[in-house]
Amino acid sequence: MKKLLGIITIMFFLYNDLYSQKLYVWCQKEQSITPRNKFLNGEVLDIVVFDGRNIPSKSKVECESDSVVNNLIDLIAETYPSVELNIKENDDYYEKPEDNRITLKISISAFHAAFGADVKFAIGSVGGDFSWGAIPEGKWNALTGYFVSVYDYRNGKNKVEKKDIGKIASRPNTGGFRTAKNILNTTYMEANQELFNFIERVLMD
Repeated sequence: MKKLLGIITIMFFLYNDLYSQKLYVWCQKEQSITPRNKFLNGEVLDIVVFDGRNIPSKSKVECESDSVVNNLIDLIAETYPSVELNIKENDDYYEKPEDNRITLKISISAFHAAFGADVKFAIGSVGGDFSWGAIPEGKWNALTGYFVSVYDYRNGKNKVEKKDIGKIASRPNTGGFRTAKNILNTTYMEANQELFNFIERVLMD
């Protein structure tokens, strides 16, 4: 009996160390998209993507911030092949958009997974007012969140629209890290679809 209790205790601490207050970030999988050919044909789009997440140091990060940002920019470029992207530095996020241009600003508030409610620890807030709702305990949870601002200053316009995009997925721990990776990518794809719909609605009006 003592031996059994000892094994259970060891397993408990191993489990607690593995999942407790530990976040996981994997690189985005390749996403299948339909290119929006001729959308904003020949226009220049200033784009800046800012990573506003707060990833704790003990997290397991297999995809660094630069890779997460660049993968999103590459996906936007593939989605809008007729647009000339002018990619700006992170620090330019707080700069005033230029006149006679289109500017797209994206702040990444979430792109990570965790077991249980620990997923809330990394949520950043650079603008926006996110409401994630209840996050289940005892399951893998994954979040992707953006705060998006579109500035259309072409031809004397002064059009500005902003949007919170937040996607969450939860699954029982049936497949371990594979489950977490899959649901993280699911939230990423869903967030991007909403992002593209928002960009197109604003700039096609």
